[in-house]
Amino acid sequence: ETVAAGQTLLELDPSDARVAMDAAVADLASTVRQVRGSFAQVDRLRAQVALREVELARAKQDLARRASIEGGGAVSTEEVAHARESVQGFEAALRAAREDLNVALAQTEGTTPARHPLVTRAAARVRDAALALQRTRIASPVRGVVGRKGVQIGQRVAPGTPLMGIVPLEDVWVDANFKEVQLERMRIGQ
Repeated sequence: ETVAAGQTLLELDPSDARVAMDAAVADLASTVRQVRGSFAQVDRLRAQVALREVELARAKQDLARRASIEGGGAVSTEEVAHARESVQGFEAALRAAREDLNVALAQTEGTTPARHPLVTRAAARVRDAALALQRTRIASPVRGVVGRKGVQIGQRVAPGTPLMGIVPLEDVWVDANFKEVQLERMRIGQ
């Protein structure tokens, strides 16, 4: 059978490749949402740090006021101790908020949601799945004639199994073995 260059010779069952493609696209969408959430979390954590700083400043002012009037007996020692503990608690909360912010910044700094490593990896999986889906259609690389067909409809094939042989029509040649006694009348170009 004569075939044209680019003509579909056979098509492998694309079901598995389509499922892999759909899964890769879904994974990409999920990853994009997750990364965008990480960028939004940075803003939320910055606000959290600002809130903790305000709370700490207020607690320090309360402690300073109580400490200044403690000597006169207007405030008990226990109340001043509670104010000190409150300052320590707000300092710890501020340190924790700053650490959370540093973690979020480490995951997002120097990149955008589109160029984030997790997104680029998921996009690469989509391209890989698209390539696998595209490879389920096998086309003739050249114009020629099917010289050998080693596959039938419905047959399962393993990777690397030769399926067809195409003989190109543009550059045809013949391999022949002649005996020495037959070479006497042969000339170049025959």
